[in-house]
Amino acid sequence: MLQEELSTVATRFWGSMLSCAIHRAELKRRLDTVVSLLDAAHGLPIVGVAAPVADISKEVRGLSIVLIYASYENLLTSLCRSLLEAVQQMRVGNRRLRPGLQLVAAHPKLQAIAGSKSTAIWKSGLDVVDVLSQSKSCTVSPYVFPNDGTNFRTSQVRTFCDVFALGDPAPILREVWQRIDTIVVERNSVAHGEKTPDDIGRNYSEQDVRNLVALWQLRWGEFITWVENAAASRDFFRAPR
Repeated sequence: MLQEELSTVATRFWGSMLSCAIHRAELKRRLDTVVSLLDAAHGLPIVGVAAPVADISKEVRGLSIVLIYASYENLLTSLCRSLLEAVQQMRVGNRRLRPGLQLVAAHPKLQAIAGSKSTAIWKSGLDVVDVLSQSKSCTVSPYVFPNDGTNFRTSQVRTFCDVFALGDPAPILREVWQRIDTIVVERNSVAHGEKTPDDIGRNYSEQDVRNLVALWQLRWGEFITWVENAAASRDFFRAPR
């Protein structure tokens, strides 16, 4: 049923402010890598690739979780960059931007305030006000990401959606929403040396990981479409007059 539902998610170009075709393609490429690893480790032949001598199936399943995490991290950061590049292309002054985008526009000045002494805040604060009041200049940088410090747990997705005024992501991601924090914890335990990939791989069967890949592809694909639809017009980026 899941595969049938996945096959109905069409790649569409909305001819609008934002096209997410490149993000869909990159998500698919990264998840296809996971499937290829599973095929190699669990004995399904791949042309030109010899079967593994030792049983590395648990290690591959554990590494697959790390790669599934990476596919989602890359999607959020690259999608953010595309949205901010769209803002730059509009050539709209900071004053006309929505509040979340104004935060991005003032990001360097806000960072300066964070490191200022209390006596210097008044000058730094005026700099922020000046940036936000600019009617012709846009200081949005596509290299800013609204990092909330949670290492891409569900709260990071909410922060992303809050900055861009997208709404609640949980109903869009559905089953994936409940899995994100677990995936982050398992990825971190491998990345920081607390556990080995085979430790994580023991938590999953081959079919578990394949189902997770299919679910990841489906729900994050729907998330991409949700963002693409929302950003279809200039009004998504501009504050109402």
